[in-house]
Amino acid sequence: MQVSVRKIMEGLGGDRFVKRPVRHEFDLIDIVKEGLPMESVAFLQTNFGFTNKEMSHILAISESTYQRRIRAKERMTQDETEKAISLSELYAKGIDVFRNQSDFETWLQTKIPAMGNQRPTAILDSMIGRQHVMDALNRILHGIFS
Repeated sequence: MQVSVRKIMEGLGGDRFVKRPVRHEFDLIDIVKEGLPMESVAFLQTNFGFTNKEMSHILAISESTYQRRIRAKERMTQDETEKAISLSELYAKGIDVFRNQSDFETWLQTKIPAMGNQRPTAILDSMIGRQHVMDALNRILHGIFS
């Protein structure tokens, strides 16, 4: 992990939604097995400023299913939970790099030449895409802008 477990959990709403201590990566493995509460991913969605349509696309579920599962306060699947944890890590890194949410959100919506002129938000639905976004954030953090 490139971001502390504490920051990842903050992005997912922390104690408000996850009713157990999460101190290290092994605790995250248990969280994946249990599945995060849908309220946690809704909290993350709000942090990113994503619409329900964008978030459901990233999680690879229909928008109606996403909304229904939030209303029913269901738990996420293991796959969805891993994606949410990955997104939360990316969010924490983005805030660390840009120092504020507004600049990070603007960057997420900007076509990036190093990403094939795609917006970072367009590739968050795959593990490889999320890794490319994380790599780009690390390059920016180290002053490499190409």
